[in-house]
Amino acid sequence: MTKGMEDLLRTVERRLGEKGLFGKAGDSVSLRIPGSTRFMICEASDGALRTLELDARSEEAGSIHGFVYRVRPDAGAIVLGSTPWTGAVAAMGARVPTLFDEQARHIGKTHAPVPESDQEALSIALRDGGNAAILGARRLGIGSTPNRVVLNADLFEKCSKAFVIASASGQAIRSLPTWVTEIWNRRLISDQSRAGKAYRSGRIPEGMDAY
Repeated sequence: MTKGMEDLLRTVERRLGEKGLFGKAGDSVSLRIPGSTRFMICEASDGALRTLELDARSEEAGSIHGFVYRVRPDAGAIVLGSTPWTGAVAAMGARVPTLFDEQARHIGKTHAPVPESDQEALSIALRDGGNAAILGARRLGIGSTPNRVVLNADLFEKCSKAFVIASASGQAIRSLPTWVTEIWNRRLISDQSRAGKAYRSGRIPEGMDAY
């Protein structure tokens, strides 16, 4: 299990890096270890892999990742870091509206940026199933699987880019109708319920990696 998780984490790290979504100082990525109370984390600053308990509080990155895993039993992978377009959204202090079907399906509900050290605000931002949040000036992405976290982080960066450019144009921004987002959100929550059960039973959930 350990060797397999190490290989998976290195693959996720590489794929995020190729997309410009990982590699800066302060960036970190992790995977939940199925059937356990631990997760494996890699920080871009040193590239080392560490295995921590979910209640880890000894280091900044590990504490944030562990907190998110505790709040979200469906989370199988997390990436935290700085990216250009979500950084611009953070500077605006804005919430990225739901603009696209795939965003509604895989990112879910979003909230305004939350302060870096405010765990209560972060919990509120994630408890309704949203798979992306802006924490301070950094983007926090969640995936039910290792592959899904790469797809979600990439998708949210593209949505952030579209939102920033649209906002700069001064034109009205049209979000998806509420009834559409609610349909997709119900499907997302259903998937997350299945994912949580899979991790508790000791396996990575299947069938959640496609757009």
